[in-house]
Amino acid sequence: MTRLTAGAALCIAGLTLSGCGVFGDNGYFRDRGDDYQMANSLPPLQLPEGVEAKNQEELYEIPQVGSAELERGAFEVPRPQALAVNAGLERVKIQKLGNRRWVLVSQPPEEVWPQLHYFLRTSGLQLERSDATAGIMETTWLQFKDSPETKDKYRLRVESGVQPDTTEVHVRHLSAPAETPASAAVSWPEMSSSPEREGWMIDEMSTALAADATGAAASLVAQAIGGGSVKVQLKEPAGREPFITLALSKDRAWATVAHAVNSGAYRLHEEDVDTGILYVTYDEDRELSDEEDDGGWFSWGSDEGDSLAQEAEQVTMQQVVANIRVDQGAEPALFQNVQGIGSGPAAEIPGYLVVVRSTPDLVEVRVRDTTGQPLKRAKASELLMAIRQNLI
Repeated sequence: MTRLTAGAALCIAGLTLSGCGVFGDNGYFRDRGDDYQMANSLPPLQLPEGVEAKNQEELYEIPQVGSAELERGAFEVPRPQALAVNAGLERVKIQKLGNRRWVLVSQPPEEVWPQLHYFLRTSGLQLERSDATAGIMETTWLQFKDSPETKDKYRLRVESGVQPDTTEVHVRHLSAPAETPASAAVSWPEMSSSPEREGWMIDEMSTALAADATGAAASLVAQAIGGGSVKVQLKEPAGREPFITLALSKDRAWATVAHAVNSGAYRLHEEDVDTGILYVTYDEDRELSDEEDDGGWFSWGSDEGDSLAQEAEQVTMQQVVANIRVDQGAEPALFQNVQGIGSGPAAEIPGYLVVVRSTPDLVEVRVRDTTGQPLKRAKASELLMAIRQNLI
């Protein structure tokens, strides 16, 4: 045996004999994976007299948790909330619902407002009205060469989008006889006089906004657009189940909720606009299913192998409605006037019910189990937040 070999053998033997002191909870090479649970907060930095402190904020706020949750070995680190499915897409998109179209921009209104002013000015369109508080722009009368017998006018309505820091631009076109006095009162129709000319404006405007990717300029007066109102809110009232409110028309609210519950971890299996019920399943393992399929080793764009989705596909809306139990404290008013409710025997149906109800001012969205019963507060908030992030 050489000296080197003998030395190595002695070293290995020494580690073997003293292994209990080197490894394990009390050893040098112990597992430090749970050490963060024993961390303590440090007091704020004390500045010397005469030094003015600047206002600072917590970049990564740590939520308050009970001490019982921090018992060693009993605490499970929660999964981070998934990003919205539609995050990271084009900055400017044209949205369509029925025969209505509008432009969605992934910038706040105060940044979009000056871009619209620049677009109209460079297009040779003069403004007769520009009201940032109301979010309204109206052009002066103009005339198209191919229709000298008429003159035309456009109105742009700018408002906050469904998602934070987004903007919707709605276009209305008005056509009138060429002899109409310029000072005549304007009555804007519910729908544009010419869908083709409305479409022309939308296409030109969206192209111009997409080309202006800087978004550096912002209008101070346009910060008042919408009056600070929020179109979508997740509400968690004390003693009541959480729910989402949408300040949208009923048809648009239904369309965007249906989209949200068929994205990310959600799958939509049945929907009935008359009863206001959508039957869905939710599985966090689906978060990657909407990633672009590049034809490689993994194919995320299909529900093949999703046993939960396959089982739910066998359930009809009639079976879903028949399984709702209003006699078990599920707020019968939420399901009143629903035909066939509770008419079938109790069954184990996977998934959840997303219930959409209209009030005079808002549309409310709740999530229930498949018997119509409220969920635990934390679970309801989780499912509603996933819907909130996927709304468009």
